Amino acid sequence: MSHYLNHPLGMAPTTSTAFLLSSSTPSISPASSSTTFPFNFIFPAKALSTVNFSANPLHAVSAATSGKDHVLGRRGLVLSLTATLPLLLPFYECTAAKAAEEYELMKEEIRKVVTKGKAAGVLRLVFHDAGTFQIDDNSGGMDGSIVYELDRRENKGLKSPFKILEKAKSEVDAVNPVSWADMIAVAGAEAVSICGGPTIQVPLGRLDAKEPDPEGKLPEETLDAFGLKQSFQTKGLSTQELVALSGAHTIGNKGFGNPTVFDNTYFKILLDKPSSGSMIGLPSDRALAKDDECLSWITKYAEDQNTFFEDFKTAYLKLVNSGARWKSL
Repeated sequence: MSHYLNHPLGMAPTTSTAFLLSSSTPSISPASSSTTFPFNFIFPAKALSTVNFSANPLHAVSAATSGKDHVLGRRGLVLSLTATLPLLLPFYECTAAKAAEEYELMKEEIRKVVTKGKAAGVLRLVFHDAGTFQIDDNSGGMDGSIVYELDRRENKGLKSPFKILEKAKSEVDAVNPVSWADMIAVAGAEAVSICGGPTIQVPLGRLDAKEPDPEGKLPEETLDAFGLKQSFQTKGLSTQELVALSGAHTIGNKGFGNPTVFDNTYFKILLDKPSSGSMIGLPSDRALAKDDECLSWITKYAEDQNTFFEDFKTAYLKLVNSGARWKSL
């Protein structure tokens, strides 16, 4: 949507929290020479941040001995990993420490250029990059393609926050190049924190797109609640996540309380003045308060800011992981 915080949201990768070993290990049938074991690793960061990575799938291959196929089952896999992991962990720890330093540098440079007054624009940049995601064909999403899309009608006003981040990214790139997708995702999280919202730790490792995402994938600001819910469903997002992410309109010039303070005022005003006219919010904001399902979440967040913060944090991470393509280790 043109000025909408297009909380177009996307679907997170299958898992955003990592585990060293899968709780259930599939066995390999004799008919197959290899089976993919989806592993996600969380590395012990040596800096203040904890940085998550998505690792490439591990492949377990069956062996042939004396003319017989031997299947590598759960016990064999565990024994194999037990022998291998001690050799790999020093590398993982080194990689994690380096990534944590990179993350701290990104935050430092972002905070040099993103003030409270500029936070809403930076956050909107996140929503418009991730908001092109479509779950049915896994297209679009948080891929940095917004750099090719700034002249689109729905992205009007985003060149300014882009230039702000461009300055910060150039400083980071001078030390270690990072993707636009990672830079924008982290910048949005910092924008929320700068304005007093929750601290959000964003996983790194996204790859940038080489071309723009398809047009017409962002929800229009004129949609009613039914249309908004349908649009968000195509992005893998629930009604609750729609409402939580809409709460980002609490900052900026939409008329919801202090424009530089991230809190739950958005929901309180929607409850008090759901039809207050064009001066407060977008048509899509006011439409939420007219829908019973959305209204129940609006009420919950208006009464409990901590719950809003926690739900916003979870939904934001899902948003910035939607459609992301990840670097391999």
